[in-house]
Amino acid sequence: MKNILTITLLLFFAGSLYADTFSIGGKELDVPSPKGFSRITQQMDAVYRLSLQMSDPVNDQLACYISESDIPVAMVGKIPSLERYCILKVNKELKEMLVGSKDFAELKSITKQQNKDIFKSVESQLPALMEKLSKGISKEFDVDLALQVSQAIPLDPHYETDNIFSYSIYANCGASVKGSKEKKVLSATATFINVSGKILFLYCYGSQNDLEWTRDASKAWTDMIIDSNPGAQLFSLGGRGMDWGKIFAKATVSAVSMGLLAVILVACLRFKKRKD
Repeated sequence: MKNILTITLLLFFAGSLYADTFSIGGKELDVPSPKGFSRITQQMDAVYRLSLQMSDPVNDQLACYISESDIPVAMVGKIPSLERYCILKVNKELKEMLVGSKDFAELKSITKQQNKDIFKSVESQLPALMEKLSKGISKEFDVDLALQVSQAIPLDPHYETDNIFSYSIYANCGASVKGSKEKKVLSATATFINVSGKILFLYCYGSQNDLEWTRDASKAWTDMIIDSNPGAQLFSLGGRGMDWGKIFAKATVSAVSMGLLAVILVACLRFKKRKD
């Protein structure tokens, strides 16, 4: 049994060196795992089921990635105490569209102009979303879970090219399970990347002190995606009149809500230890 588990883990680590291929609106894009991370699979039962609960209605969640150091725990059906993780998404409205350079420039411009205002509007939507997430996860794992986000603070954009745009977030999050409470300040970096006319949303999450790591990891991951799609170019199509502010707001909700994953895992892990 031990040898089988060892071989399985080696296959996972080897797989992290290669790219997954995703079909997005008729285009196939190769996306490598972030360096030092591996994609969550069904074999990681508890973490996989939790990742499904954290999906949102406006974006397709293509993949979640956890640190390779967390895989042995995840592979035996337990919940690792995650400190860092990454998520790949694509917006449902955009995946069938070919997004041009003018479109992407508008998205970047609106993000710069309306970032803080959009976050204020997003905070008003979070209580209802947290309640929904709490109920879904409580039912899936048979626990009495309550989630909360008290504040989400956007930072100024820190990296930009013709087809890449990155900014970071601090979020005050909390979770309680049967009297066991966990609070945490999370840092995250969100990156929008236009690859062959398809916009991918990349999110890298860490603890409060991991802000620079989230930025570095996101930049390195973005470079890997571009290198893995050498034929990709930024199409010079005209604008389509998209409501980029609305799309960005939805992406922001996704970024903040998914940032709760680590808090939930820690709270559930502590509850399980107390129960045992």
